[in-house]
Amino acid sequence: MRWSIARTLFRKDLLEALRDRRTLALLVAVPLLLYPLLLVVTALTSGALARSTEEKPLKLVVWGSPTPMLQEALKGMERVEWAGVHEKAPGDAPREAKRLLDERKAHVVLALTPDSVERALGTGSALEGTAENLGVRVYFDSGRPESRAARKRLGEVLDQVHLDTVRVRFEEAGMSGALAAPLQVEDSDFRSLGLWLAYMLPYVLLCALVMSGFYPAIDVTAGEKERGTLQTLLCAPVKPLEVVLGKYGVVSLFTLGGALMNLLGMGLAFMAIAGGTVGRVHMSAGMLAAAFGALVPLAMLVSALLIAVGVTARSFKEGQNHLMPVLLGVMVLAHGAMIPSVELTPKLALVPIVNVAVLLRELLTGRVDVGLYSVVFVSTLAWAVAGVLFAARVFESEQVLLSGERPWRDVFGRKVRRGDDFSPGSALLYFAIILVGSLFAGILLRERLPLWGLLAVIQVGVFLVPAVWWVRHRGADVREVFSLRPPSRRGALAVLLLVPGVLGMQSLLSKALKAASTPGLEEFLRVLELLMKESASWPLPLALAALALTPALCEEAACRGVMLVGLSRTGSRVVAVAGSALAFGLLHIHPIHVLHATILGLVLGYATLRTRSLLAGVVLHFANNALSVVNIRTGTAEVWAWMDTWPVALALCVPGWVALWLLRGEEPVPDPAPVELPLVLTRSTSTGARTERSERHG
Repeated sequence: MRWSIARTLFRKDLLEALRDRRTLALLVAVPLLLYPLLLVVTALTSGALARSTEEKPLKLVVWGSPTPMLQEALKGMERVEWAGVHEKAPGDAPREAKRLLDERKAHVVLALTPDSVERALGTGSALEGTAENLGVRVYFDSGRPESRAARKRLGEVLDQVHLDTVRVRFEEAGMSGALAAPLQVEDSDFRSLGLWLAYMLPYVLLCALVMSGFYPAIDVTAGEKERGTLQTLLCAPVKPLEVVLGKYGVVSLFTLGGALMNLLGMGLAFMAIAGGTVGRVHMSAGMLAAAFGALVPLAMLVSALLIAVGVTARSFKEGQNHLMPVLLGVMVLAHGAMIPSVELTPKLALVPIVNVAVLLRELLTGRVDVGLYSVVFVSTLAWAVAGVLFAARVFESEQVLLSGERPWRDVFGRKVRRGDDFSPGSALLYFAIILVGSLFAGILLRERLPLWGLLAVIQVGVFLVPAVWWVRHRGADVREVFSLRPPSRRGALAVLLLVPGVLGMQSLLSKALKAASTPGLEEFLRVLELLMKESASWPLPLALAALALTPALCEEAACRGVMLVGLSRTGSRVVAVAGSALAFGLLHIHPIHVLHATILGLVLGYATLRTRSLLAGVVLHFANNALSVVNIRTGTAEVWAWMDTWPVALALCVPGWVALWLLRGEEPVPDPAPVELPLVLTRSTSTGARTERSERHG
């Protein structure tokens, strides 16, 4: 993987995309004009339509003979247009009523039929002093505002007639008329004004996000095919991953830019016109930042899909046809935010696109749970990683790139592997699988297993076993990938000195987060306290095994084994350590926990890389978790409170700095050679040799 090649391709495609003024107008001008117009027009029209509906006369059709009291009440109604009064209902009353409603000749049809008291009460004789009952059937169309409003007005009249009739009958029976109204009901309507915006805006946002990358994706894929420049590019000594990264970067930039401009336009419209609040919908800088953070992984996923599908087309016009199903798919899933009964649950948080749409709705109404936000972000990021790898696989297919026959069979066909095929892409795919797998396992098994059983299943079944299988399947050396060797004496001493250093570092980070009043910190501490309290009832060996030893073995095999070694094959140790640390952090879901774990992962990755032994990461990981378990079990709160002070935390970091100095003297893993990815077409530009296919490509 050569980043300079990918950057060059990125700059070339970006310059070509920016030359298209229509794309820039769609990206910048439309969002800044759309939301002010949308807000003003809908506010004005919705108020006018509501007033117009309420002021319209009620078109009423009556079939049958009303009682004198009902007849008097109907005549006393204001703004009533009698569209028809008949002594009897027609033979097929429902069909006739539907015809009147469909032809707009009536808003509501009232059908009256006599009903004897004996039949209503199910007795053989009528009560003394009672009159005949009346069967009432109301035909209306709730899908039409004027019919719905007419039904509401008529319903109030019918309720009042019902109450007055019962009161008269009570008085005729010698009882008090007040008995007819045992409940005195008063309505207090807390109407959720502006809630329709929370249902509609996520749908608009997601559609705008896709449209922002729609035409750039066609231009850099099908457009290049049509112009013949893609074939020329593939004749150069470049690799598919370098090509797809350059093009993916351009499309991602446009989709992220579109998301940012739409949020900016929305925020400016709300703050300038409505002061940031429209009924139940609140908008602030923090809310917009959180919404943009949720849209980042979704933009990555959408960009990957647009690139992967767009490259299958042979012309710009065909590209529009191929990408239209992607747009329609996003529109259908985004429609979930417009269904009031759809709530953001842990299971729904794993479903791509619809989870972000519902999350945006919750953000607009201020009902966001930090934990669910994290699950949505992490799960969407995992889907995005899988999408990028799928796009890279599509670009590895000559049949697809050169518009051959049966392109999709070539994409999903089995690739012939020879030797070690353990690459950075395979490590990322492994991470995406275990991330989604751990989320599904946690949600589906949480109610079925005890906590220690759930942890064991996730750690062993989702992290460790797939890690070993993945490495063997890719033909890599298991001993080499998992660094199965003891550290040197100098390395072992450094690891022991790092234990207090890690403790001091975590303490400093916690104090810094408390001092900054970081959002979500209280929730994280509450969840952590609940976890520790639940584990407090376990025997100490079980608690150490479930919370310290098993995670130390399984997570280290996944992050400092598969991820660290896989990413080191990019040729950069920095990418390997930082990438494996970030992957380790994302496995912990909650933002505060992700921050703690990522910083800890940097230390673990560096120690593992320098000592060339996975045991370094395992020991540090176990010590970090075991100290938390012991903290709860021993009840020595005073000792731990003393250690949680600034001077002690800084003092604990001193051995850590010494350990890092010692590790610098260790002989690191030799510079990893980048994995030679298959070339689609290779030709020496200097010699003009014939085009040849890479052997590894089969």
